[in-house]
Amino acid sequence: MCYNIAAVAKSRLLRNGIEEHGSTMVGISWSQQMSVGVPALDSDHQALLRILNLLDEIRDTPEADGSFESVLDSLIAYSRYHFAREEQVMEACGFSEIDVHRGEHVAFAKYVTGLRERRNGGGHAAQLGELLDYLTDWLRHHILIQDMAFKPFVMGRDLGSVEVHLELMMAAPA
Repeated sequence: MCYNIAAVAKSRLLRNGIEEHGSTMVGISWSQQMSVGVPALDSDHQALLRILNLLDEIRDTPEADGSFESVLDSLIAYSRYHFAREEQVMEACGFSEIDVHRGEHVAFAKYVTGLRERRNGGGHAAQLGELLDYLTDWLRHHILIQDMAFKPFVMGRDLGSVEVHLELMMAAPA
């Protein structure tokens, strides 16, 4: 069976109350339908939604320039911690597509790090719009489609020891 990924993502977005405006989304609110079934990972995804909403709120303000640096630093830290946590859950559950998923994580980290390096050269407003588009697409594709692929693997499993380890990872210094 062949699915139109863009149509599936848009359907999920609309069902979850996410409104689209042009190529970026604004006013994204977390809903239980976005849950992957692991509270620590859901919390991470909620943090990404907050970052995306913050970027949208500040994009046309004088604060955008200074805040953009912090957002990029936060996204680099997010990718380091969240992806390690998510991959640990996938390994514990025997998720068969972990290598593909891991590849998407590597691509995200490279993109954000590359944007940070280009940021040092200027082009602030254009880069903020580029990042908004990228994160919106990431939400559409990676979280709402790719992450949902491992949800059946975690449902009904005892992830107690993994959850404890995930919480310890967040408490540990970088």
